Amino acid sequence: MPVPLPEAPERRALAERILRKTENGPSPAFRWKRGKLYAGEMAGCIQIGDLRINVLPKTDAQDENSDGRFLLSLLRYAGYLKQTHIADTADVETSMRDPLEAVISEVAAEMTQGLLGGIPKRYELRQEDSLSPRGRIDFNLLSRRLPSRVDLPISHAPLSVDNILAQCIKALAIVLQRITRSEKNRQAFAAVLMQLAGVRSIRPTLTMIDGISLSRYETHWTRSLAIARLVLAGQAPDPTHSGKSAAFSILFPLHHLFERSLRRLIAEAMQGSGIAVDHRSRPLHLYEDPATSQGILRLRPDYIFTTDGESTAVADAKWKRATEEGKVNGIEREDLYQIHAYLTRFNVKRAVVFLPIAPWMGAGWRRTINVMGGAQNVTLLGTDIAGLIDHNNATREPARAAFKKDLVELIQPP
Repeated sequence: MPVPLPEAPERRALAERILRKTENGPSPAFRWKRGKLYAGEMAGCIQIGDLRINVLPKTDAQDENSDGRFLLSLLRYAGYLKQTHIADTADVETSMRDPLEAVISEVAAEMTQGLLGGIPKRYELRQEDSLSPRGRIDFNLLSRRLPSRVDLPISHAPLSVDNILAQCIKALAIVLQRITRSEKNRQAFAAVLMQLAGVRSIRPTLTMIDGISLSRYETHWTRSLAIARLVLAGQAPDPTHSGKSAAFSILFPLHHLFERSLRRLIAEAMQGSGIAVDHRSRPLHLYEDPATSQGILRLRPDYIFTTDGESTAVADAKWKRATEEGKVNGIEREDLYQIHAYLTRFNVKRAVVFLPIAPWMGAGWRRTINVMGGAQNVTLLGTDIAGLIDHNNATREPARAAFKKDLVELIQPP
């Protein structure tokens, strides 16, 4: 749908800044077409100065708050939120219209709780000059120094609070304190930053964040790092502006939220069926280099179903609106090639493609197509993701019962 922008002379310039701000993401977040800015397959928030644009996944419900509730539920099932944030209060109504504040509130609470035990300490490698030998002496550097120098170039790893994990936490707190519109959150981040005063302020790169390996005593920072990766990837100020014109974004690919939410839903649906589902299976390669025996073109389906330890089916989640017309309901041939490769390489007969349910689909819509010359088939399954994660029990339970019935029918070996 088109993004409503303020009617102003700089309307096109504002749209161009939004496009520049989000052009380096994994997929296009916005596009300009016929004088209007359109949102792509992303959900989240982008802010240019004082203007905040919340991009919500479109639902077919008539309730004006349904899109906000759907995004909050998606974030919760994908692991970015822990609470439902659904209640009859003014604060919750605000969070439905501005889901970013729900994420910020939970991160603020998580940081406050996480620092109760103190700043995370880690052994950090340092290279410095010392009057006493500690750690490892850098003899290569020492050999190039004048004999008159009495200090030694050393490398050592002291236990320190000024480490990459603490630095990333501080960087996230600084960004979220700046962008939150809640006074309560600002105060919480101010207390966090006061506690982290002894930690250097840096701007982490995505490589730094991805390179952090948490110990079993640090796992409570997992979600904060995931949010940091999203926020810090899009918070850089626009180099052509400054001050209040700074831009940032936190955008979630809807395919990512859809696939992660279905992990939990499928696992719950398969309980008691004798069918196991794995989303972290060892990847297989489609080709092999005979010279090095290394695999080429890694294949990793979103979900692999097994019965008695043997793979019986594969499945992929695709956040794409299927069409009522077309030979394969508008599914792209690249996706069908990918599914066929899964069927062949994993040596299974059934594959399922989960698609978000469309208004033209009836309840329990599915379509099965057969592979030419074989016994394999692919089933497109309309998935009522909004109903499956709805906070209302009367809506959620029937949707889950129907989902489980469909899955068992499609996956269960004959």
